[in-house]
Amino acid sequence: MRNVVGAARVGLDAAYGRPDYSVFSGSASVVPFINEHWQVGVSPTWEVATGARTYYVTGLADAVVNYAWLGDQASGPYIGAFLSQRGASFSPGYGVYGVQAGWLRFLSPSVALRGELRLRQYSNGQSPASADLVVAFDPYLFGRETRRLTSLPSLGVFDATLLADYSMRPSHSLRINSTIAPFVNRWLQAGATADVQFAFFRSSGTHTYELFGRGYLPVDTRIVPFADAFVSNASVGMSNGTMGSHGVRAGVRSYLTAGVALDLAMQWRQYDSENLGTDVFTPAPERTLRASLTTQFKAVRDRN
Repeated sequence: MRNVVGAARVGLDAAYGRPDYSVFSGSASVVPFINEHWQVGVSPTWEVATGARTYYVTGLADAVVNYAWLGDQASGPYIGAFLSQRGASFSPGYGVYGVQAGWLRFLSPSVALRGELRLRQYSNGQSPASADLVVAFDPYLFGRETRRLTSLPSLGVFDATLLADYSMRPSHSLRINSTIAPFVNRWLQAGATADVQFAFFRSSGTHTYELFGRGYLPVDTRIVPFADAFVSNASVGMSNGTMGSHGVRAGVRSYLTAGVALDLAMQWRQYDSENLGTDVFTPAPERTLRASLTTQFKAVRDRN
């Protein structure tokens, strides 16, 4: 990829779930290159929780501007600035500002690898300054060199997502959210997801692991129906205990471009029973509607 003008880093992960009360949460981002060097965009995040009589809302709106020096191979350093406004019900809002610097490398016209060092300062006087190192796969749309998908993925193609955040200030911690899911053929895929957090200052962490198998109905490259089954294991708070769950999903996948897919799925999750002293506790089943983007790779590149 040599021309990045118009290409926009995009993100979407939104979910609406129940049972006892409803929660609508998510994040989105659109950060386009307006010319060969300048990248400007916004990224909102929100959560709306509704109980029997109350609404609780949290949200933030981020604005980012970067100046990049990308070479002929669409790879190079960048620096930028950051501004954010954050707020929640029953509490005052506050601002966040800072700078970032990193390296951006396009692995294809639709996917880039980003490594970024970011420094943030909070205006409320209570939150200490923060410093983070972030590594991520970023989907890109609307670029002049992006290509439409001409054939459905099969053996040798795999979904892969990555967001790793190492916090250096105010305390040392690490979070990794990742998915790897290779295709067996055009209609079958197996994969695993992991969301791991580790706090170095207290030598403890939490995790959520999931294994899934998914079947597709490969009738069209634009809209592909799918269904999958999964098993999961997650930490219970900061304790050493874990809780298992299992369930199914059904939905559709749309390939926005070669390398970027949008999944819209309904999920039904059933939790395992847990012994709490002399009592047996079983969380209520969950129903969740989720829309998310995923990045896709080919194990062996085409020679031409």
